[in-house]
Amino acid sequence: MNLRTLENFLKIVEIGSLKGAAEAVRIAQPALTRQIAMLEEAFGARLFVRHRRGVTLTEAGEQLRLHAERIIGEVAAAHDAVSAAGREPTGAVALGLPTSMLYVLSTSVVAAYMRAWPSVFLRVHEAIGHVVEDLLRDRRVDVAILISEARNLENVDLTPLVVEDVYLAGPPEAGLTLDRPVAVELLADLPIILLSPQNRLRLQIETELARCGRRLQTSLEVEGQPLVLDLIKNGIGYTVLPYCAIEAEIAAGRVSGAPIRGLTMTWTLGVNRMRAHTPAVRELIALIRQAVDARVASGEWRVAQPGAEPAIST
Repeated sequence: MNLRTLENFLKIVEIGSLKGAAEAVRIAQPALTRQIAMLEEAFGARLFVRHRRGVTLTEAGEQLRLHAERIIGEVAAAHDAVSAAGREPTGAVALGLPTSMLYVLSTSVVAAYMRAWPSVFLRVHEAIGHVVEDLLRDRRVDVAILISEARNLENVDLTPLVVEDVYLAGPPEAGLTLDRPVAVELLADLPIILLSPQNRLRLQIETELARCGRRLQTSLEVEGQPLVLDLIKNGIGYTVLPYCAIEAEIAAGRVSGAPIRGLTMTWTLGVNRMRAHTPAVRELIALIRQAVDARVASGEWRVAQPGAEPAIST
């Protein structure tokens, strides 16, 4: 067994087909089949279940996948750490950003990175929070900003960045003000426009209301934050968001907002451990941390506090 065999094994897992994996790694399918047979013989366990649509992992295969990813990641990290000394970032890096970060962080981070490292190809995925979480889970991004409740992220390092209050946002005529917090129970009496049931903030709100014996009476569900805000401006309903997502709208008088008493959320930096040591990723992480610290120190990020939890490895 060698590193290439493990890489080919992971390619089969990724594609779900021996034929497709053989084409991807440019070897004959019989040769790839023999490699898998040798692995199964070496470990004394069947790794794949064959079916008409391709292959799926057995429980033993799943265990090998976890170890193979870790081994290859460590080898890549060692290679990058040694070869990166004195070398400027190059190649490509993928960043996942929640739409809530647009006004407070996203533009400044992307612009600063492009100015600092123009030779790096930066791919940015901007999406709703739970979609960004899925992108990191599927390794389609190297770095992402997440809500701290993110779970089941294998080979990902999670580091809290900031904690901020959760706000009720409504039309200007609702009269919500920043200095008058509202009770969470109020949400059960309002026409709430919320994101999908997979949204972490929605799950948090539903949990808090359940403790009070109440539940949301959602009038509308929208998978898109810009549309939610536009509907609020038109008097269609209310929503619940972190302050960073509505700061610009409140400042312009297009919506009103009030903190929900006792509710906070933590923004967390998630990094794919297999890519964490590449120069392009390291510089992106450093830039995000600097940008967050600067916003907090200047007061531009209202009620944001430095994350107090330790880093979490998953």
